[in-house]
Amino acid sequence: MKKSAVERPQERSRRRTLKSAPPSRESAHLRSLAHKAYEGLMNILLSGELRPNDVLMERRLAEKLGISRTPLREAIRRLEGEKLLRRQKGGAIVVCPMSIEDFLNILSVRRLLEGEAARRAAGRVSNEELSGFRDRIMAVAAGDESSSLATLELGRELHLCVVHASGNSVLASITEDMGKRTRLFTRLFMKTSERRTQVCEEHLALISALLEHDGERAKACMERHIDNIRAYILNKLSAL
Repeated sequence: MKKSAVERPQERSRRRTLKSAPPSRESAHLRSLAHKAYEGLMNILLSGELRPNDVLMERRLAEKLGISRTPLREAIRRLEGEKLLRRQKGGAIVVCPMSIEDFLNILSVRRLLEGEAARRAAGRVSNEELSGFRDRIMAVAAGDESSSLATLELGRELHLCVVHASGNSVLASITEDMGKRTRLFTRLFMKTSERRTQVCEEHLALISALLEHDGERAKACMERHIDNIRAYILNKLSAL
């Protein structure tokens, strides 16, 4: 039986109501779990536990992260979209390898963007925040080899602070992604303990320039820091 003309507007109204309704608690919970899965899987990749071309075992990863396989698959799809994971013809998910050329291109982009971010950030980061970074970095520099992880985390925090202070959200998003890709490549070759002192000195020089509101010197410090990452990795690769 055909629906009456009175019913159709009611149906359209109901559909509009459903479309405009806020997400349910269940969908919000699923998004939260998917984000947790993404962060957990990203940490596993950064730790070096999974290496290029390794196959992901969903059940094992779900157990390790303490989540079900549904949010894990959402995280995997997200990382596929970011070209960090790849689905093979047979359906297996593997960690994407990164070529040396790709890595060098990433560093070139980072040098341009983060150098400009450092220049723009001068005068925009509070002295209190910069002094806090300086004190923490000096403490790490005086530590032993167990401080290597702290060096990485502090460096990441400082770089993110600088790019966000630049006032350009697009630049911040791009450089955050590039930094993540850099870490995925350098984890294979870089021993942080070998560069801990140098990295701390480079970051302290950057902080000094920012404290003095010297944008051009801050830019030069950031560029030099990224150039030194490039030189270190190329030296490691040449020794293989």
